[in-house]
Amino acid sequence: MRRTVLVLLVVLAASGCGGGHRAEEQPLPARFVPDSLSVLDGRDFLVLGTLPCRSGRCYVIERTTDGGRGFTRVPAPQGLPTQGTVPTLHFADARDGFVLVPFAQGAFWATHDGGATWRKVGSPDVLAFATAGGSVYAVVARCTPRRCSGYRFARAPATATRWPETALSFRPDSSIVDLAARGPHVWLLGSPRGRFRPHDLLARSSDGGRTFVTVPGPCDPDLGGILEPSSARVIWAICPTGMLAGALRSTDGGATFSPLHTGVLPNSARLAPASDRVAVLVANGGRTLDRTTDGGATWRRVSQLGDNAWWTDVVFADARVGEALRIVPHDATVWRTTDGGAAWTRIPRR
Repeated sequence: MRRTVLVLLVVLAASGCGGGHRAEEQPLPARFVPDSLSVLDGRDFLVLGTLPCRSGRCYVIERTTDGGRGFTRVPAPQGLPTQGTVPTLHFADARDGFVLVPFAQGAFWATHDGGATWRKVGSPDVLAFATAGGSVYAVVARCTPRRCSGYRFARAPATATRWPETALSFRPDSSIVDLAARGPHVWLLGSPRGRFRPHDLLARSSDGGRTFVTVPGPCDPDLGGILEPSSARVIWAICPTGMLAGALRSTDGGATFSPLHTGVLPNSARLAPASDRVAVLVANGGRTLDRTTDGGATWRRVSQLGDNAWWTDVVFADARVGEALRIVPHDATVWRTTDGGAAWTRIPRR
């Protein structure tokens, strides 16, 4: 089998808003607007966001190791766009971190020294990305503004700067793919090229992406979907259907999925599992948080916002602790739960 290698190219890491770590921890800056969260454990998480700078607004990363009481500054990669798309932050551990810019031909950066320096992917483009168990996984392709081709699967230790690529288990019909991982288990969701199928395909691996078994997926073809595994056997999913979306759950590692009784959901709905039984559903355009404690059989409303505010980027570190972003026009705040999503409190800014 032909194998190629994805190589990360070194670039400068200094941020336009200032570089280097602060000497002591402080609350989040008053004018810091968060965009993306990456959670390492119940006390350690990082927030990618913007601060005012000479060019308007510039990205920085704020990191806490005490559950949000104090933060230290970490430089963000240079060149992150502040309009048109929102970069997403992924840290595999305290030193190995990654930033992916969706809808920008897969622009992607990596750090292996906690953000002191960043490396940018030269080619190909990163379309989907996941970290788990000390490894990184990606779907890569060569993309132009009109189309992508040459889809490949890349996997490596999180510390690596070279990612070996292999063929995907099926040829995607488009760049709309989703990748999820939990320990050595990896799931790839997408629509196959060729004849019409009633569902998309789900490729499952239990050996860190070395081999895959392909089964029918839970979503409609060509519309995408988002997988959120809470363990090796339980995977929660949101599947767009056009104007609306459906929520589903698998208890056999993705071999089969059953619909959840959530009521009507928009395409923007998202699921965030805290455990195999507990999950939070971001629905109603992000204005509501609903919670289940019985695997999705029943749901209870835990938050409802007005028309000018919404929840996003809900991430759980374990069954009880998680963080989320609450967005209002021109601003956002970081919120935290310590009871599995039943109650949320705002992390203060100075």
